[in-house]
Amino acid sequence: MAEPTAGTIDLYSNFVVENKITDTVNSLLDVNSLMTLDTTLTTDAGLTKKVHKYTYSGTVEALAKGAKNTKYGSIDMEETDYTVKRYQQSYKFNDIDVMTDPTIQDVFADGAAKAMANEIRTEYFTELAKISNSVDVTTALTYDAIVDALQEIGVENEDNLFLLMGGDGKAAIRKDADFIASRQGDIVYTGQFGTVCGVPVIFSKLVPANTVYATKKDAVRFFVKREGTVEQDRDIETKDNLVVYERHGLIALVDDTESCIINFNTAAA
Repeated sequence: MAEPTAGTIDLYSNFVVENKITDTVNSLLDVNSLMTLDTTLTTDAGLTKKVHKYTYSGTVEALAKGAKNTKYGSIDMEETDYTVKRYQQSYKFNDIDVMTDPTIQDVFADGAAKAMANEIRTEYFTELAKISNSVDVTTALTYDAIVDALQEIGVENEDNLFLLMGGDGKAAIRKDADFIASRQGDIVYTGQFGTVCGVPVIFSKLVPANTVYATKKDAVRFFVKREGTVEQDRDIETKDNLVVYERHGLIALVDDTESCIINFNTAAA
């Protein structure tokens, strides 16, 4: 990279830019804690990483003194090959731009981080669509349908679960008499507009029509290298600057034991 000459603007150091963008991306992904961020990835882009999805099944038995179990828990392990991707975002600016408005670098870095976070969220919903458990509802989405889905998941402790729905599901559940009567429509925090049976309900435009996901943070994992990298280049004649930010990673559904897809309006479909 060409070094700035005397009298020109000194660019932000790579370290400063990459830390700023990485911190912003991570903070955006942590909102509502939709997935688990795993920063232990060492594989480079283009290479394959094997990801295991585990499903546990077992039966609890009431035994007399000294008796042994007749049935034992088991784990089904499904292995899938994922290709590690290079997530990259670039932007350009001119020295004159920064002279006119010194904050433009921060605006660019923030925008690049949001664009990358949105791409990762899109792939997150692709993985959610692979959830194997489902409940079909022939009518519009109702409070009862969500209760049935939670029963299908069948966990005793639902503290870690949340519901993801789009605009159609959000409107339907808000109109549901049982939801209104339960006074669970209060806004708790950004993105969450209430709870059903004590389970937080989160809205996203990325949820497909007639679909609700009942899931938890541990279901999907984002394997990524701990830090991003930034490279900068500058044309000493035109004073144009190029900043390239990249991260290597992959997103995978690793455990759908306590997740379920609710498909509503199936009769109309």
